[in-house]
Amino acid sequence: MAKEKAGPVLPTTLNLKLFNQAGDQIDYTFYDRLKLNNAAGAIEREWFVTGLNETDPVSANRKTIADTNVRGGGRIPEGQAAGIFAMKFVYESESVKTEAQRVLQRQWIHSCVVEFLIESKNQYGTWKLSELLGFVDDSQVTASATGQAFEASRGDYKGIKKFNLYIPLPRLTSYSVRLTQGIAPDASLDGDFIYCGLVGILNRAG
Repeated sequence: MAKEKAGPVLPTTLNLKLFNQAGDQIDYTFYDRLKLNNAAGAIEREWFVTGLNETDPVSANRKTIADTNVRGGGRIPEGQAAGIFAMKFVYESESVKTEAQRVLQRQWIHSCVVEFLIESKNQYGTWKLSELLGFVDDSQVTASATGQAFEASRGDYKGIKKFNLYIPLPRLTSYSVRLTQGIAPDASLDGDFIYCGLVGILNRAG
């Protein structure tokens, strides 16, 4: 009886040369961004569920290449495998914010929790969004003169979470990153985006 053909695996010093003869291996980032929408009232949002040229049911945003490079939702295609070594997060503001709106933005970020989900293992990790955005000291100080509010030092901004162990995504694995909002984003944040990037190595069979 013929053995089932194995999918690509993450490279090691021993199999790297053999793998490159049959396919390729690239430094790759899966990315997706969520458009904030106060009126939608959705507490849970997910990155990597709505693919390129599909419409996000919450924000009604039709995703272009500026929004995501994932096709067909978060599923590793046949003949591919990935190892994720880090996550990147960026808050992309589409409007100038007042001091009061910046406070509301922070309150929303502080309320949010992020989870990495894989179908076979469910929850792979959980973090506060403020940690993932690199907020070390996240406070705002108002000086005596009106309009002179300024942000306290937040240390070294990174916006990247490196994993101690890589997250394996074998062929045909479904994955997503869930955002649970403790409070709804203020209407002043409508149209802003939260970007999530999964950074790692992508193996493609020849």
